[in-house]
Amino acid sequence: MLKMGMGAKSDRIPSIVLSDSDAAQYAAGVSVWGRWLVWLVTVFQFVYRPGFWYYGHFEHILMLVPLATLNGLVHYRLLRNKPVTWRWLLLLSAVDMVLITVGIVLQRGFEGFLFLAYYPALALFVAIFPSLWLGLVWTTMTAVVYTLVCLTVGLGPDLVAGDEKALLARLAAMYVLVVCVSLIARFERIRRQAAVERERHLQRERIELSQAIHDTTAQTVYMVGLGIDRARRLADGSNKEQTAALEATSTLLKSAMWELRRPIDAGQLFEGRELGPSLRSHCATFERITAIPAVMTQSGSEPPLAMETRARLFSIAHNALTNAFLHARPDRVEVRLDFDDDLIRLSVSDDGAGLPDDYAERGRGFSGMRADAERMGGTLIVDSGTGGGTTIICVAPLEGAV
Repeated sequence: MLKMGMGAKSDRIPSIVLSDSDAAQYAAGVSVWGRWLVWLVTVFQFVYRPGFWYYGHFEHILMLVPLATLNGLVHYRLLRNKPVTWRWLLLLSAVDMVLITVGIVLQRGFEGFLFLAYYPALALFVAIFPSLWLGLVWTTMTAVVYTLVCLTVGLGPDLVAGDEKALLARLAAMYVLVVCVSLIARFERIRRQAAVERERHLQRERIELSQAIHDTTAQTVYMVGLGIDRARRLADGSNKEQTAALEATSTLLKSAMWELRRPIDAGQLFEGRELGPSLRSHCATFERITAIPAVMTQSGSEPPLAMETRARLFSIAHNALTNAFLHARPDRVEVRLDFDDDLIRLSVSDDGAGLPDDYAERGRGFSGMRADAERMGGTLIVDSGTGGGTTIICVAPLEGAV
């Protein structure tokens, strides 16, 4: 995960210089893959057209070593979700410019064609640092360096032949490219910020809804449930139909109370709470409503997970607990959350009656859980033994969840 101003104060970058962390992480990935593409094209040219690179000049080959080394290191850190500060990205851009300039010097300055490599390098820089003024400063530095190289290396521009016009055109193309890419990046950044703001607004609405349900409907259902339980205790048992009706109504109210707790407890996720504590709180609610012991255990430290991932795992756990309460009638339920280096594993086990053979066709519970698992790039496993008891397991890759 790209680290943007999350640690020491020296790593902080104003928003006008560097985009938000998620967008910057994506841009960093594009930047790294873009360099690999340029590297592969260069290697291809070396292998199949050695004379095109002035055969015998091994300096060109040596230039690929630092580029591959540094780019590979940054790529490794991105893949392993390790911190990559803005200094790493700035260093990559600086190495790009240095290597391109050295290549231009080796190809006799103005006469060479390697100046074309400046254009993708500048585009990658603006993709990472979308500030227009910073892009123009970087472009100006590049233009000055390239101009000095052209004037001092080799024969230089032929003023009689009008080469100075070609030089000016090359420099102007740099500025045009940077301005265009910067404007496109700014437009996309505005769209992204608008989408993020809409998502934040929806999250606020979800939190307000969960609080409203807790303060009104859930309290009312709870009071009705207390009344039903009191009526059951007062009944003398002589009227079996009355007793059965009260028991059925009590079970129905417990089911309603449990479903009402779903948006209430899920609201903690939208407030930024981690998945583990939210599931532990939900298990405590399950035990309080159903009187069925529910234990929550966790192994491994929970990494930063996307809101969608936490919500889907919470939904799977809730649906599995609901099935256990309504159909299995267990004596105990266990929820386990495991975090490995590259996997998330959520399991919900009960010691109840087990599942019928056609459980997948009954209702939408299992189809919904399977859909949530697949949206995370994972799988849903249902294990129901003949001797009773059911375990529902969701395994999802951690890389796609972060």
